[in-house]
Amino acid sequence: MPHRIGTGTSDVLELCQTLELACAELYHHFAELYKEDRDTLLLWLKTAMEEENHARLFALLAKLRRNNVVASIRVELVDAEVTLIYVRSLLEKVKKNPPALEEALRLAIDLERKMDPFMMENVVEFVDESYQKSFLAITNSDSRHVESLQAAYEAIRRG
Repeated sequence: MPHRIGTGTSDVLELCQTLELACAELYHHFAELYKEDRDTLLLWLKTAMEEENHARLFALLAKLRRNNVVASIRVELVDAEVTLIYVRSLLEKVKKNPPALEEALRLAIDLERKMDPFMMENVVEFVDESYQKSFLAITNSDSRHVESLQAAYEAIRRG
């Protein structure tokens, strides 16, 4: 249920930023784990950088909220908080027990599915369609990492 811009808006946008950064941290961890394989290292680094870019966009939106760019937020703060707890616990788990590459890819794909409600196009309703197009053009240009992760996972499963 969308809510109007108000006291919780900044919190939601900042929490979405934190979520994206937590995902980036996980992917950087995987990059370090699998750094011996150049292609795998690059996949994890690219994915991490895309998450960092998404975080920057949420930070920008949090700053622009006073300029009537955002009409409403479509996610509840508690949902973002629960997801952040999940991401942080996943990161803690893989740091304690590093997964095999196939499992890391599966975890990342599952995580990306859980993160879908927190993608910018699902979180923010813009005041004007031009803002919508501008922000979504940026996010869409680098949001193909799920497909890249899925392709890498399928390649491993095929042997």
